[in-house]
Amino acid sequence: MGAEGLFTRSDLLTICRAASLAERLTEKHFDLGENHWKANPYGIFSLKQVDQSLYEPHAFANVIRYKIRVEKRRKPDEQERYGILLQDPNILRSLLRRSNHDLWTVSLFVLTHELIHLVRFDKFNVDFFAEAGIRQAEEDLVSSITGDILSGVTNTDQLLALYADREDLPITSTWKTN
Repeated sequence: MGAEGLFTRSDLLTICRAASLAERLTEKHFDLGENHWKANPYGIFSLKQVDQSLYEPHAFANVIRYKIRVEKRRKPDEQERYGILLQDPNILRSLLRRSNHDLWTVSLFVLTHELIHLVRFDKFNVDFFAEAGIRQAEEDLVSSITGDILSGVTNTDQLLALYADREDLPITSTWKTN
């Protein structure tokens, strides 16, 4: 863990391993097929990689939309993609408060939650730009699905119980365009 509240290279490797399992669990839950993430690429970003104005003090992660330049038949084109922006300081602070949680478990929890959002935006026509009331209902549903997916997965039951009915803890995500 970085002293400045940002992930270290070692932390990012742990997060990548957690992302791999989160992808497989989400694919299985939604019966997406093993190539879903190749066909629907997304990015995972740390606050170290983006403008600090994207910091959200009350979230573990944001789902963001961003544009990338791609070459199509020698013509530059822009594609819109989803990304998961991890809120490093919030995740690291949560680990300091709870000695019985580790970065891998928290990352698996956060990434599974955010991948469910990505699937719901893509496959269930959830509106990325929905108003606050609809967003909160979506958050509640995604949190419930996260619990279903991770129930029984090693080390996650205690984490799920901790965040189950706590509105004061940053388990929700925010959605932003970039």
